[in-house]
Amino acid sequence: MTEAGFALEELLIARMAKEYRGGRMGVGATILADLSARLAKALYVPDLFLTTISRAAADPQIHAKTFSDEWALDESATMALGWEEMFRLIAHQKLQIWIGSVQIDRFGGSNISVIGDWERPRAQLIGARGIPDDLWGCETLNYHIRKHTPKSFVEKVDFVCGFGKSPDLGSVGVQPAAPGVVISDLGVFDFNGADGAMRVVSLHPGVDFAKVQEMTGFELADPGPDVPVTEAPTAEELHIIRNVIDPSGMRRLESNEATPALFNELWARELQNSKAGADASRKAASC
Repeated sequence: MTEAGFALEELLIARMAKEYRGGRMGVGATILADLSARLAKALYVPDLFLTTISRAAADPQIHAKTFSDEWALDESATMALGWEEMFRLIAHQKLQIWIGSVQIDRFGGSNISVIGDWERPRAQLIGARGIPDDLWGCETLNYHIRKHTPKSFVEKVDFVCGFGKSPDLGSVGVQPAAPGVVISDLGVFDFNGADGAMRVVSLHPGVDFAKVQEMTGFELADPGPDVPVTEAPTAEELHIIRNVIDPSGMRRLESNEATPALFNELWARELQNSKAGADASRKAASC
């Protein structure tokens, strides 16, 4: 918790929420990004289209985040989406997404597939997943990178899942999604620098450019002494985060205090609450 009375995770949720636009799906591939979509719908974009993790239930009401989101959100869903409908929506630029990339490079290339050489990788990740599809149906791809290090911000990604600065596609006639906003634990960045390179948009409270440059694997343009500070969450935003969309504190799972013990604590609390709710329902039904 900062001296200003909010945690870094709350700052990130509030900042990410500002990127959503109405009449589209809001999808977050990380816990904080998912919470940002709920915050945006609660305060700023009432017609934002929410979905469950599998995208099977669509446009649910705003719920508190739990480990059982798929079931909780399904209760208030207005429709179900098959994969065909889902990809049609993507093709019509109805998807807004924050991706939890493992690597991002100077020009916005992203990687969630492998670390190291493809033939003999040092680490096998989750694979390209939906990024290649999202490239052809989104206007931009935004990224939430939990830990800003030279291993996550690299000169060139080891495997290209998402293009950054558009390659020469010849006569294809379709442009892939541009890299949009990147948010990390140090600051907010975009790709409107020289030749489409990543640049600093704002730095979080207490962070200076020297620290960001030290933790970045390529040279950044120095924004000078007047670089903006990332806007603090408002009292209303903090109220929604703490009391409506994340009263159990699942956002802490993407904080520096995240541990297996914290996960077990939150899971045990959710099981206890679920049992108490089930007991109350049975008691009411027997009356």
